[in-house]
Amino acid sequence: MIERFYDLKSGGFFDAKKGETSLGVLGTPRKAFQDSPTPAGNPMAVIALLRLHAYSGHAEYLEKARTTLNLLGGMAGQFGIFAATYGIAVVLFSNPHEQIVIVGEDEIAAELYRHAVASSRLGRAILKLSFNQVVVLNLPPVLAETIPNLPAVKEGKSCAVVCANGACLPPVFTLVELERLMT
Repeated sequence: MIERFYDLKSGGFFDAKKGETSLGVLGTPRKAFQDSPTPAGNPMAVIALLRLHAYSGHAEYLEKARTTLNLLGGMAGQFGIFAATYGIAVVLFSNPHEQIVIVGEDEIAAELYRHAVASSRLGRAILKLSFNQVVVLNLPPVLAETIPNLPAVKEGKSCAVVCANGACLPPVFTLVELERLMT
């Protein structure tokens, strides 16, 4: 996406591959912003970049998302409801992506997972793993440094871990503790 469509000079994403030529006015590259009838490309690209940043920790994704939002921000008010995807992208940019990782195989883990899913919201990902699935290859880089090394996980104790902005809070073991962290 970045390689083929990102504008290195002023940010944002074109609706055609770099260097692609076509005849006529319809061949002119644009930076789609307006939802109509489907979500616009630039705000969707921002949403993808924010998720990539949340899972990888690579700052370049966050910076390209910021640049694209700034490029489009001045005209968002003109489009009203047709800027809805841009609005979603701004909300996701303004609130850190959160991951809740539930580890375990017993009823406690199942309850923690059910509660996390029932309290789901925009920008929150929930992942449930059994103890044998807690390996670096199964986790995004941001989580791979923490989750497999938790004492509770090594001891086989079911837990929930809430992570945001590249950092994880200490694990919790009850619904009350999880609820406190999720709010």
